[in-house]
Amino acid sequence: MGLQYNSTHPMTAETVEHILITDKWCCKTCGMTELRTCPDTGKPHRRRMVRVAQEILRLIGSRTGQLVVRPPNLSASLNGRSRLRSLRRVTMNPQALLLAYYYALLPSNEVDGLVSECAQQLVELLEQLKVSGAQTNVDEEYATALLSSASLTWQEYNKKFTEDLRSLRGADRRACQEVIVNGTKEAYVAAARELRKTPSNEELQAFVGMLRDRLSRLMPREGLEEMEATMKEEQQEHEETQEEKGKEEKEEGEREENVKFQSSKPQLTAPTLLSEGNTSGSETEAPPPTIMGPEIPPDWYVDEHGRSRPIQEDSIRKRREMYLRLEFRAVKAYETVITVPEQKSDPLQEQLISSMNEAQLAILAEQCNQHPPDLQNVPRFLKLIIEGLLNALPRRLRSRAEQEIRDVLDWRIVRRSVMGSPGNIAALMRYVMGKVAEYGAPAKAEETLKLAEDMSKDLETCTPDLGTAVANAFRLMFTSIRQLHEDIAQYSLLFISQQLRGNAVTYIREFITECLPKVDQWESSLTFIRRYLNDERVKAWANSSVAISATAVTEAERKLRGALLYGFLDIMRSGGLQVNDRWHDYPTECFYFEKKVVFFAANTVQENSLLLLLSGSIATVLRDKGVDSRVVSDILKELHDKFRHLFSEQPTLSSLKCSVTSLVNEALTQRQTLSALTESEVTQLDGIVEKMTNTTGSLYVVFEKRVLSFIEGILAHGQSDPAPLGLVTDSLSRLTALLQHVLAFNWELYQPFYREMLSLITQEDAVGS
Repeated sequence: MGLQYNSTHPMTAETVEHILITDKWCCKTCGMTELRTCPDTGKPHRRRMVRVAQEILRLIGSRTGQLVVRPPNLSASLNGRSRLRSLRRVTMNPQALLLAYYYALLPSNEVDGLVSECAQQLVELLEQLKVSGAQTNVDEEYATALLSSASLTWQEYNKKFTEDLRSLRGADRRACQEVIVNGTKEAYVAAARELRKTPSNEELQAFVGMLRDRLSRLMPREGLEEMEATMKEEQQEHEETQEEKGKEEKEEGEREENVKFQSSKPQLTAPTLLSEGNTSGSETEAPPPTIMGPEIPPDWYVDEHGRSRPIQEDSIRKRREMYLRLEFRAVKAYETVITVPEQKSDPLQEQLISSMNEAQLAILAEQCNQHPPDLQNVPRFLKLIIEGLLNALPRRLRSRAEQEIRDVLDWRIVRRSVMGSPGNIAALMRYVMGKVAEYGAPAKAEETLKLAEDMSKDLETCTPDLGTAVANAFRLMFTSIRQLHEDIAQYSLLFISQQLRGNAVTYIREFITECLPKVDQWESSLTFIRRYLNDERVKAWANSSVAISATAVTEAERKLRGALLYGFLDIMRSGGLQVNDRWHDYPTECFYFEKKVVFFAANTVQENSLLLLLSGSIATVLRDKGVDSRVVSDILKELHDKFRHLFSEQPTLSSLKCSVTSLVNEALTQRQTLSALTESEVTQLDGIVEKMTNTTGSLYVVFEKRVLSFIEGILAHGQSDPAPLGLVTDSLSRLTALLQHVLAFNWELYQPFYREMLSLITQEDAVGS
């Protein structure tokens, strides 16, 4: 890339800064250039090293990134492929990756020592990946370990980069150090194993030495010695295993030699030779099909004359527009019938966004109060006003009003009249507020215009000063536009929701018929149904009173409905499953509109399983401490909502341990008669937290099974008042009521398609028998 890191002869920070600043612009259309924007497309160019850094992050993410579930691409959906995609990815911030080379060289008085250590670890791993990638033969296990360590270090470094590399203290410092140590350990173990294979590799020796030096700085001596002792034991076990394997291979080779010797003896009769040609003499025997030319490219077809042609662009456009239109209408219709609870907004995040906005307005006020006023940030605020106002309007109004709004608020036109004239800024503000009153709720129009008039007077009289008045004007415009968004969205939904609800089944079935493939091509759904039709739970349910009272008439329909029920329950299960394979078999056709519900239900099951497990573990620790049962119950009720909020923040394991301990200690110290947790109790609680977050472990599986049994009791067995399940009972009851509604509506929607599926399965079973 032009950047490199060498711990023995490091570059200076100024050199790295110069390389980054003088890096050439790069464009896929016009190549290397000195221009900031592309003359052909008008899009801004990117630095060459930024593109390279982005490819590096994609490489790291593709092998060891966090697994995310994404819907299929639109082009795949148009071609009838609707299977969910499981992708691995890391956070993309290529500029931050390049600056790691800069922060790795800064002295400790300019950047926190741990942040510099994290940056050094990251660039050292990148250098080693570059060296390994240049070799002809690369050990896959070693490369994966380097990529995994780089991914872990990158996530921590990027997190600190987004926090403006502020100094670390307390729990944040310990958590950061733990991440760096874990990443370094992983790379050190893999590099030491690789060095044993090629002990003469000097570059690898230097890399292992750097990693050990870092561990000696960040780890206690006893921990490092224990780790190295464990590595030696593993090496001895590996050598013994290899020795046994060599003996087995030698014996196997001897056996093969004996077999070859026996087979080399002359045979009494020659084997029969069979011809693959037509030897029957019959003219009716069909010749093998002849394929001429290459395969037809994607989006091509064969016309009536046998010629392959590309599909006309106009037909693709129309097909795409129809797909998007019908899908949008079907999804909105479904949402009027099934309402998925929205995730609660994070008040801390809202407070952070609000404080950032206020900080930007404070900077604007300070700049406007200079002599002469500095208006360099006004164009950016005006652009936000334009985009916010246009995005709030419905499409039919947006096309008519867009040019006028852009012309009136165009900074290139109004900048001269605004310079030194608060009255002209007031005129712009009155125009924006007038548009808000025109397009917003009529009941709020008078109030909106009154606010605009009052603010206009403050601007013209510079009350209390020019900067504050301008900042207040922009604050009022942003608030009014945000309210306009909400008013138009609510009005639009109220206006069409009744029509959508009344025609939901028609609209959704139209989308399924027109845009999804034929039922016999529903690969994932047919496989899903077949898997559960012969399940013992489904057979028992099909003959139960709950199934007989349902709308399914025949026994085959009852079994199919039972397959959907128990399949849905199993989709919500995460215990004992690998993340990579969990969503691979999702029936994307028959649960096309239920994706949001499924993900919400799976998250709710996991969250309540963890809450149930954590509450029980804390209760055990407190009772062993001698705390009265009623006090334990009060503490758990007090901590329940705090733990739920804590899980919603998706904390790391180390921060989760610290947060749980601090919340329990806070609840104990509020009661003057109780003491905080001892060191041994904290260690016991940390061990429980570490075990419970492992969803493949037996502890989590046990508690998740209790949660799913509660849901199954209501859905499958018709229990109206099941045994309560602690503090998570209300949450699970609400989830179960939602799932009952979802499964009933799914059966109503897909009935004709399910009957066709049953017919296909019956025919296939008859042919197979």
